[in-house]
Amino acid sequence: MIVPSPDKLVEANASVLAKFGYEPFGGAEEDWSGMWALLKGDFASAEFPDVPDYADLTLSQQEAAKIYMRRRLIADRFFEECRMIQADLYKGIDTEQVERYTLARDAYEDSVNHFGEAREKVASVLRGIYW
Repeated sequence: MIVPSPDKLVEANASVLAKFGYEPFGGAEEDWSGMWALLKGDFASAEFPDVPDYADLTLSQQEAAKIYMRRRLIADRFFEECRMIQADLYKGIDTEQVERYTLARDAYEDSVNHFGEAREKVASVLRGIYW
């Protein structure tokens, strides 16, 4: 269950992330094709303007795309955790709560970095560059 944050900036961040497919986890199976449709535009460029739909990707490209999308989902979950813990900070000054938030925030930031790394791998695989 998501607890809305009293911090307007956190709520604005959730709104921005929703434009890229973020939604609170409901426990349902992931829709890889639908999620890819939201994210594939990130890979378009002047030299590669037409990014294929998920169903049109090779098996290797699909796997790289799923890893990328899973990383986004992990970042989403860490964002949710951060959001809930950050809301608790408004209940009063508590050193333990600040430490808890710091740990959650670090995990979220690490997950965003991993998402970025996965994006670079997908871009390489889409262009046929295998490492």
